[in-house]
Amino acid sequence: MKIVPIFAQENKQGLFSIHLPGEPEDEATKCIDQWLLDPQYLHDFFTLHQNDLNSGYYGKTISIQQAISYTRDEALFLFERLKELAISGTKSNDETLSLAFKPLRDGDYSQKELQQEKAKTNSQKKWLRIYAIRIAPNTFIVTGGAIKLVGTMNDRPHLQKELLKLNDVRNYLKEEGILDQDDFETFEI
Repeated sequence: MKIVPIFAQENKQGLFSIHLPGEPEDEATKCIDQWLLDPQYLHDFFTLHQNDLNSGYYGKTISIQQAISYTRDEALFLFERLKELAISGTKSNDETLSLAFKPLRDGDYSQKELQQEKAKTNSQKKWLRIYAIRIAPNTFIVTGGAIKLVGTMNDRPHLQKELLKLNDVRNYLKEEGILDQDDFETFEI
């Protein structure tokens, strides 16, 4: 596993991503590519998960083309927001990535060491998720992302895979002795 900078500052604050062995790109770049640059990926995904798309979980049913359009718009907004917060978070303690990321489990209000978190937009159809491990208020390591069309992550294999990656990366960081910002700043990436 490697940690690569995405929207990062020289002081090692910002958004980073995990690059898993055997994968052609890191997890954040993979999400950008699939959600923004590859409409065929989105078409295939929504075709495969059309029952979930039309289940009513997000309101009225929509066409695959509408879902692709919503997804690309949401992805653009999400990644622009993450970039903005990653950069401003080094200048202000009020505008950090913690504004975009929330604990993975709803109702989990206390901060924990290497907390598993998710970022999503506030849009009406907010089905995109970026999953990450929180190192500090303005330092997160992306472990993956998903289009979540169902209520819980345990309901679909592609979401269960994201849970596994969160756990694997958390364990990797512990093994490497990275528990907080000070540890991360001394770690060679």
